[in-house]
Amino acid sequence: MLSLVLLNGLIDSFNPCAIGVLLLYVSIILTLGGSRRQLIYFGIFYLAAMYLTYFLIGLGILHVFHLFGVHNFFGWVAALVVFIIGLFQLKEYFFPRLYIPILSPFLSACRVPKWDRKITIFSALGLGFFVGLCEFPCSGAIYLATVALLSAKETFLNGVLYLLLYNVMFILPTAAIFAVSTHPKMVNAIKSFQAATHTKVKLVMGVLMIVMSILLLIWLTKPLI
Repeated sequence: MLSLVLLNGLIDSFNPCAIGVLLLYVSIILTLGGSRRQLIYFGIFYLAAMYLTYFLIGLGILHVFHLFGVHNFFGWVAALVVFIIGLFQLKEYFFPRLYIPILSPFLSACRVPKWDRKITIFSALGLGFFVGLCEFPCSGAIYLATVALLSAKETFLNGVLYLLLYNVMFILPTAAIFAVSTHPKMVNAIKSFQAATHTKVKLVMGVLMIVMSILLLIWLTKPLI
């Protein structure tokens, strides 16, 4: 279970939203002549807010699953939702202009906010909260599947501990990118790479979500080996 949780957290982290917002505001800070100390503070509070927000979302879902005591039912529902969102991601890759009522506006709702460019802790916390909130409809199907599996196979306390580890893996790539993005040339290089791979991420995420939904159904119908 541990390896699965860590792997899912890492897969979930590769979402252009969190990385894109961080790079945007890192470049703003550098352009405005902000100090390295300001940049570090911004990154720390941004990552902390994103971690806490995403963790609390998972904790709330896990609590609901355990509260109703019908874990397998929610697991089946989660598997269906993950499968549908996976198909939507594949649609976004192969047929990006195809509009699907309800799904298209909901899953495409997250945009980089027009934020005050002042370098403040509150802006970092606000952005981290906003991005953590928006990550769930964007790529949270993997998170939902993981929480459903934890509710079906683990105690609530163990599930909370696994969620803490999941979210460490979730922010790890963004933290790593932040660590190497203090140089303007590095920011531009990462932005170029992100722009070149943006559509391919949707393909990979779609396939992984469908695989996760199938694996979740298998784990719900037979004990983990």
